[in-house]
Amino acid sequence: MSTLHKLIYQRIIFCHKCRRSMFVGMNTRYFCHLIRHTGINKLLILLAVTGLISLYPSSISTMSARKVGLANYITEEQYRQERIVRSTLKKFLNIKAEDVSKLTKIIVRHSLEKKLDPKLVASIVVVESRGNPLAISGAKAVGIMQIHVPTWGEIIDFTENNPFDPEVNIDIGTSILADYLKRSKDLESALIAYEGSHDPAECEYPGKVMEVYRYRGH
Repeated sequence: MSTLHKLIYQRIIFCHKCRRSMFVGMNTRYFCHLIRHTGINKLLILLAVTGLISLYPSSISTMSARKVGLANYITEEQYRQERIVRSTLKKFLNIKAEDVSKLTKIIVRHSLEKKLDPKLVASIVVVESRGNPLAISGAKAVGIMQIHVPTWGEIIDFTENNPFDPEVNIDIGTSILADYLKRSKDLESALIAYEGSHDPAECEYPGKVMEVYRYRGH
């Protein structure tokens, strides 16, 4: 068979990804198809990545670490708020680093869900319980944000909602705070209501919370 006949009777294929037909053999169109849409493409990418890692290992490690770190956060805003809250808790609480991390995530998540300032909630945690989930006051307020059981027991079923669980307690506490903020004229009034002071004129609670809130160590 002549060379002309061999060219004419080469196998022709159609690639749905390339959206074109081509001769199988030594030609540019077929080579492009192999590189783009076959295992050869994956092999070339693997070789390229392997070469990049060997040439710039420190750069790859840094980029990978940042990608993994940001993957744990839903948004950049949440990431920023967690840094602020974590810094505040580490400054004022004497608890383990892993507990600070867990508490930070809970505070930020529930605060942002209820459109509250996470640092304000963290400041309340500091003043109310020093981050102790088992804290109980003489007035029968319990948990991290000191939920007053006699007051809220008529509304919340504490047999199903464990107030000593930080997740549950902060969810309840931030809901109460958000409601007071909606009904109050200012932050101070909302904080006085949250603390449950019987003498607002003598209440030192807002000042204590704001002292922690004004900390700028981050």
